[in-house]
Amino acid sequence: MGLQNVGLIQTMNLEKIGLGILLPIIIWILAIGALALIKPAVVTPEEEAMESVPLVDSMQVRPYTDRFAIEADGVVVPFREIQLASQVSGRIEYKSDNCRAGRKIKQGEELFRIDSQDYELAVEQFKRQLRQAEIDLEDAKLEIAKATDLLKIANQDFELAAAEHARLKKLRETNNVISISDVERAQRAELTAQNTVVQYNAQLSSARQREYKLINSKELTEISLQKANLDLARTSVKAPVDGVIIRELVEQDSFAQPGTNLVTIEDTKQGEIRANLKMDDLLWILGGTERLEESAGVTLPPLKVDVSYKFSGSRNLTIHWDGVLNRFDGRGLDATTRTVPVRIVVPEPDAEGFGDIGALVRGMFVELAIVVDKQEGMVLLPRQSLTSSNEVYILKPTKTIAEQTIPEGRSAGIYAKVSNIVPLLSMELNDEYFWVVDTNSNALTTDSIVVTRRLFGVKEGSVVAFESDSDLKAEVVAESVSE
Repeated sequence: MGLQNVGLIQTMNLEKIGLGILLPIIIWILAIGALALIKPAVVTPEEEAMESVPLVDSMQVRPYTDRFAIEADGVVVPFREIQLASQVSGRIEYKSDNCRAGRKIKQGEELFRIDSQDYELAVEQFKRQLRQAEIDLEDAKLEIAKATDLLKIANQDFELAAAEHARLKKLRETNNVISISDVERAQRAELTAQNTVVQYNAQLSSARQREYKLINSKELTEISLQKANLDLARTSVKAPVDGVIIRELVEQDSFAQPGTNLVTIEDTKQGEIRANLKMDDLLWILGGTERLEESAGVTLPPLKVDVSYKFSGSRNLTIHWDGVLNRFDGRGLDATTRTVPVRIVVPEPDAEGFGDIGALVRGMFVELAIVVDKQEGMVLLPRQSLTSSNEVYILKPTKTIAEQTIPEGRSAGIYAKVSNIVPLLSMELNDEYFWVVDTNSNALTTDSIVVTRRLFGVKEGSVVAFESDSDLKAEVVAESVSE
């Protein structure tokens, strides 16, 4: 019984092997017979020509005449950081509760008050000195007025004495009726009157000199009083600007000397961002080599900058601020990154509708988009035409192949490669994606026809066919960069 089963199994295996060999042979014989019965298709001359000249998909580039944005990263830095110091010495008798690190303060808000008793006494002292100087000055003026009147009388007395002496002297000389003693008495009276005039002149000059000294003394006292009032006012330390307290350095009841740092304030009137630009980007910002030579790199044009901060995580939230390109941050390149440091100013650092989180704060990393005016030599390039090595293949129309070998509606071109294609930004137009490319750094032109899908096996210099109406189908109307 066991031998019969073994024989049966061997028979079944032989049948399977034979079927596996014969069945494919039969299928091949039937296929060859069917092909022999089919009549060969007729190949037209056009199709034969197209078999020898491969057809490629192509598209003609178009000029890009809109503005574009240069993207960069930046970090927020303080616009101004103020070290508020004491200008007078004394004990700090008051410190504001709002004078704490992280608190917002308003301009004119009192932060500290220094003990003012000594300065109040100094003000009162100089006020009294000024009052005494005014009284002394009035006395000097009265003395001048008195000396002036006495001098006037003395001059009149001198004139009378001189006239009397002259008359007696004349009578003595003509009639000899006046004794010599009378003439001498008249002369002595004249000399006495003259001496009185000299004394009153000296007295008047002394009074005027005293008035001049008292005027100077009064002015010095007024200056001292102003200084005392200024010191008294400086005992109250107020915030010079709107800002945020960064550091508090003293506490109430501490003793401050002139120059002692009390608090550090960050000015929040406007924000400032430090960024680094590549030299190529700087060339775009300055408007090309011609404008670069004219400007000599002295100032940057006040281009608009879109400043944005995007929150990470599941929150799809981005805050935007309007900035302006302001100036170079120093002179020369950054030695580490070989880039140009610049500063962007944000006039309104608090974004509306976001509360405290909408404020630009120091250390925040933001994204920048610097809006650059339209440039010459910019074209739109289909995204799929650019290779990973920044190369693009173009077609150079040629007449080397007879026109009758190319079907109607198609043209022949030389398959060529262009290197050094650096895309500046990406754009979507009519559901198609394009690169904005600068043709000044490569062999592309506004009339170039680019290959949108590369054919492997086709070498450079080969002749290929392409659609004659391979112009850009999409209406090239770029969306303007928002103002």
